[in-house]
Amino acid sequence: MSTASHQIGWKTAAAIVVSNMIGTGIFTTLGFQLSDITNTYSIFLLWVIGGILALFGAFCYAELGSHFKGNGGDFIYLKETYHPLFGYLISWISLIIGFSSPVALAALAMSKYLSVFDYSFGNGFAIAAIFLVAITLSFSLKTSSRFHNFFTFIKIAFIIVLVTLGMGLSESTQIGNSLNFSNSWQNEMMLPAFATSLVFVTYSYTGWNSASYIAGEIKDVQKNLPKSLIIGTVFVTVSYILVNYIMLKHAPVSQLAGKEDVMGEAAVNMLGLSFGKIVNIFIALQLIATISGYLWVGSRLTQAFAKDTRIWKPLSVGNKKESR
Repeated sequence: MSTASHQIGWKTAAAIVVSNMIGTGIFTTLGFQLSDITNTYSIFLLWVIGGILALFGAFCYAELGSHFKGNGGDFIYLKETYHPLFGYLISWISLIIGFSSPVALAALAMSKYLSVFDYSFGNGFAIAAIFLVAITLSFSLKTSSRFHNFFTFIKIAFIIVLVTLGMGLSESTQIGNSLNFSNSWQNEMMLPAFATSLVFVTYSYTGWNSASYIAGEIKDVQKNLPKSLIIGTVFVTVSYILVNYIMLKHAPVSQLAGKEDVMGEAAVNMLGLSFGKIVNIFIALQLIATISGYLWVGSRLTQAFAKDTRIWKPLSVGNKKESR
């Protein structure tokens, strides 16, 4: 376990939870939902259910992380409660699917959103972004915390400004909106599309357990791990509901249904084309925190299982400057 001289507080741990959860899902999922689910109550209910499920998971992982206390998350939990083989297998699954894939997707999405500059940012840009973030996180825990907190602050500030503007601005009477508070939600709940939409929602909530992977680096882990997981998950749930509301408020169903960049569509209606481009730039910028969060957490999982496996032992070496 890390010494007190190089541990993080609950705010940084919560920042990891928030950054890992908020990626591009909240800015794209609504368009696919509106193809079949159009009632506003139904949309809100989907995101509330997703938040409750994530919160249940956060409660469980808060207990597990507080008990085992070390880095590694699922690896430690399965290794200690069942068998080391299960821990080893989940480590590879998490490393390839749970962490590497989201990092790659976030970097590719970042290059796509930056295309508003009328320049094609390709795979080379995405690779360079991942490499630069990884280099920044390799100096020390203190440097990693500052870097991650800074870009998570940008993410949170972006969400707050977006919601504030969306709530304050009146919807266009010419364009219309997608708000529908009728009783049709009772019928939509029984549709197969409702269950399918919930799958998309749960993907958007992925990351609620991220702070548990670095439990060994959290000060007073029995107090601060539950605090970070719960506060982070609740904040994201509220943010998701509000962001969906402003998108529904500022664009009609015909404009959003089936579209991927639904936030961009709503932003253009709010304050024009230039504002839409600015929103896309900030969506790209906030993805740096997402990449940072997954790299930070994923590396700790790798380090944890490498310590117990001779062939991967070299991957368990820590940074000598981590306490600075």
